[in-house]
Amino acid sequence: MGTENYKARLRSLGSHISGSKSASVTALDAHPKPPPHYEQLAEALDAELIPFCGGSVCFVSETFLPGYRHGAVEFQPPEKAQLLPMAPFSIKVDTDQVGFESLLFFDTETTGLGGSGAVAFLIGVGSVTESGFEVRQYLIPDFGDESAMLELLLDEFSADKTLVSFNGKSFDLPLLESRMIINRAARKVAHKHHIDILHASRRLFKRRLKDCTLVNLEEKLFGFQREDDIPGFLIPATYFDWIHDREIGELKNVMQHNRLDILSLYFILTLLADSYNQQGENLDAVADLYSLSRLFGRQKLTQKAHGICHRIELESNGHEQEISFYNSLMFKRGGDTPRAVRIWTDLSTSDTRVSIKACIELSKYLEHNQRDFPEALRMAERAFRLSEANCGRTKEIEHRLARLRKKMAK
Repeated sequence: MGTENYKARLRSLGSHISGSKSASVTALDAHPKPPPHYEQLAEALDAELIPFCGGSVCFVSETFLPGYRHGAVEFQPPEKAQLLPMAPFSIKVDTDQVGFESLLFFDTETTGLGGSGAVAFLIGVGSVTESGFEVRQYLIPDFGDESAMLELLLDEFSADKTLVSFNGKSFDLPLLESRMIINRAARKVAHKHHIDILHASRRLFKRRLKDCTLVNLEEKLFGFQREDDIPGFLIPATYFDWIHDREIGELKNVMQHNRLDILSLYFILTLLADSYNQQGENLDAVADLYSLSRLFGRQKLTQKAHGICHRIELESNGHEQEISFYNSLMFKRGGDTPRAVRIWTDLSTSDTRVSIKACIELSKYLEHNQRDFPEALRMAERAFRLSEANCGRTKEIEHRLARLRKKMAK
């Protein structure tokens, strides 16, 4: 992707920047030669130094071909007609679908964690192309080049794109938009949807992994180990070393860190989509299946949630009481009351908070389905004793006890 491509981009921007096409092209062609240390930086990063809009940007593009291995997984481009459902990345019912070619993965490396002074000095974007997965990175040699980078980046975003990020809804996108406003480049980053992999990953994997940082996800999900990776907290200092002392230091590793972040976004996104589409057939951990069932339940997809609960009860032994109780509620909602009753009966014999819930459900079943008021009262009384010991739902149970005793008296 050479300089002529960017001249064509600038021509297409027309008066957006300088008022006329001829003026903008002239401005680019007449751009003063970058200082020597800019060229030194570009050479060290294997980057192309692009003059643009009164500044310069180091640009690096790398394409990962089919067969590239990211730990235990291998990159295989999606089929041309393949669509990505939005439902796996939302807690609400979402029937929308987007093409893989419209996905724009992005990640920023910044000088701080927020505030008006934080600058994204490196912005990487990735997309699925005909030849593979392309990562394009834009780095500013100095703060005065920020406007040039942001103007270049505007052409990456469009109203038909679906953004994919990691915590980008809370951090990367607001930061990027604020910097665009400050530099008078744009007021909003154009896009159609925004998939935040952090939130979707937490919904599916947090119960098992606890730590859902990007590095831990790629290690635990794909067995991918980064070599000589620079810790995130050192990245701002590395850039400041360049700004103050012209020390390139670990900047090349910063570029690699950003590149791997974007690659991991693609693999996690496809794993989440496959898990959802296959209704957990590709998952083995009970905790992950439970989390997926809960997602289906929140989306009112009762039969799918019920199917996963059935698999958990059929294939696993000794899983957590909380999971068993959730399964029982799904069986109840799906019309499989006998199976739910069996689970409640098993859970009611222990002395835990889950036992309180199981005793209450048994009491409801015995009262309303079996009309067995004495046994329903016994279960409610047991729930009350357990709730007192566990600081539980005593008021709710007292109401149930009073109603049952009244029925018994009649």
